[in-house]
Amino acid sequence: MQLQFNQGVPIYVIDTSGLIVLESTFKRDNPVFTAVWEEIEDLIIQGNFRTIDFVEQEVNSYAGKEDFLKTWVKKWRKYLVVPTDEASFNAAVPIINEEYNTGFFNATKQAEGKEEADPYLIGYCIVHEGVLITSESKIKPNKIPAVSARNNVKCIDINEFMIERGLRMERKK
Repeated sequence: MQLQFNQGVPIYVIDTSGLIVLESTFKRDNPVFTAVWEEIEDLIIQGNFRTIDFVEQEVNSYAGKEDFLKTWVKKWRKYLVVPTDEASFNAAVPIINEEYNTGFFNATKQAEGKEEADPYLIGYCIVHEGVLITSESKIKPNKIPAVSARNNVKCIDINEFMIERGLRMERKK
């Protein structure tokens, strides 16, 4: 019997909003948050923290002043970004059909003919038993947490991720 290195560790799948909150709240170059980024980067190397190619596209299309996320995603791309596979596409189809007129999709992106990552993220988590990390509202019925819940996908925010991973800041004594 061969033991797997990552046995018992969930696969965390992060969406664009989760990455943005992670970067804006827990700056990588702030030594206070080094442990958070080290934990994530260790999980990336182990194959237990990832995102899909649609999220990478969203990050790369961001037109703001900050380019940290683009650089960071590019640096970790080999281990972090996974292609959206056929099974995930297939799992996303019922979500797309169910949520098409609920406000789940961004009207601007739809008008421009751009794909959104959200249904494919949920589909990926269904197929690969992932835990979805997002910063979207937990009380709105047309946001990732509610749609994930309707599709039996565990969905957490960055703070819940840090609690699950046992990360904490400690005061100097």
